[in-house]
Parts: sequence; C-alpha cells; structure tokens
Amino acid sequence: MHHQNRNPGAVRTAAGARPRKFATHRRTLAPTQAVDPVAVFIARCEAKALLFACGALDLLDAVDELQASAVANGLVGELGQDQVQEIMAQAFGGVRC
Repeated sequence: MHHQNRNPGAVRTAAGARPRKFATHRRTLAPTQAVDPVAVFIARCEAKALLFACGALDLLDAVDELQASAVANGLVGELGQDQVQEIMAQAFGGVRC
C-alpha cells in the first residue's frame, strides 16, 4: 500500500519521519562544575600546537587565534601577556605529530 505524501516538499529522514525543528530543542544546560578558563586556554594551545606540528595549521595563524582568544577571555588582563606567551610557548615547544 502506497500512502500519499501530503506535503511533497516536506523533508523526511531516512526512516521517513520528519526531523524535529531545532528551535524546539534548544536547552540551556546548567554546568555541573566551574570551567577554569586557564585550563581551557592550555588545552586550546595544545590542540593548535598539534595541528601546527601535523602541517594542518600555519604557526602565525595558530598563535594569532590563541592571542585573540586570550584577550577576548580576559586572560591577558588576569595573567599578563608574558604568562600567556609562556603558555603558548610551552604548548608549541615540543610537539611532534
């Protein structure tokens, strides 16, 4: 038995169901613990350093993006520029892909 699609332009998933609208599924998740911005910055530095070491990212682009994020997240004001640069230098210092 073939059932007729009432809305021929409607999007359907592989299973035939209509996907739910994104707006109806927005949730605000309450963090269960505080996020340390310095730890996040260190992790970002390490990730960018690995991308640089593997040839997927240019050094100047990586450092510029990290510097911009340090400024935007208040880390330069909190730690000082020298400490921010030291964190970046440590991350890029000995990476190998």
